[in-house]
Amino acid sequence: MRDAIRVLFVEDDAATRSGYAAYLSAQGCDVIPVANGHDALTMAQTTKLDVVVLDLGLPDVDGWEVARHLKASAVTAQVPVIALTGADLPHERISAMRAGCDRYLVKPCAPGDLLDMIHRTTRPAPTA
Repeated sequence: MRDAIRVLFVEDDAATRSGYAAYLSAQGCDVIPVANGHDALTMAQTTKLDVVVLDLGLPDVDGWEVARHLKASAVTAQVPVIALTGADLPHERISAMRAGCDRYLVKPCAPGDLLDMIHRTTRPAPTA
């Protein structure tokens, strides 16, 4: 049996953070919710993670900067980053990918859609 997927969930809005975290936890994920970029960077350096779900509009260290730091660190460079943001503009998506995000999902989205993306991001593709 596969271990639970460990998700660092970074979101400054408390209701959004708790709602998604509760859903992901109920689906078997090991969720570490944090409210800001500083805490995300600290947690990422001290905890083994399978994926980071990252809001880009954070109040302290914004999500783009968090993604850049994660991808620049030897400890976290291989951890996939999913941007989960309210910005549905092409230049925002491009900017997020250039900063190091591996995937991009616009919120609000169904929690099941986020879980599906987490699974697609963290599990190897089946071989033929």
